[in-house]
Amino acid sequence: MMIDLSTIVSLELIQNLQNAKSKDCLFGILNETLTPMGARLLRSNILQPSTEIAKLNTRYDAVEELSSNEGMFFAVRQG
Repeated sequence: MMIDLSTIVSLELIQNLQNAKSKDCLFGILNETLTPMGARLLRSNILQPSTEIAKLNTRYDAVEELSSNEGMFFAVRQG
């Protein structure tokens, strides 16, 4: 799915309307990435969210597993 430019701007998905340098936007709030590649992937997923049911279910399962297993979460984050 593609999100049109006016929606991206209106919803402040990537950049704040009041202050372009501010991190008060969806990307700024979610961006806890440690690498430039991670930031690019997050930005891409915000601007072009998947609509594939199988892919979404796999992601939901991964999030559930990481949120229920703290040790695995920190191991993945450190890796």
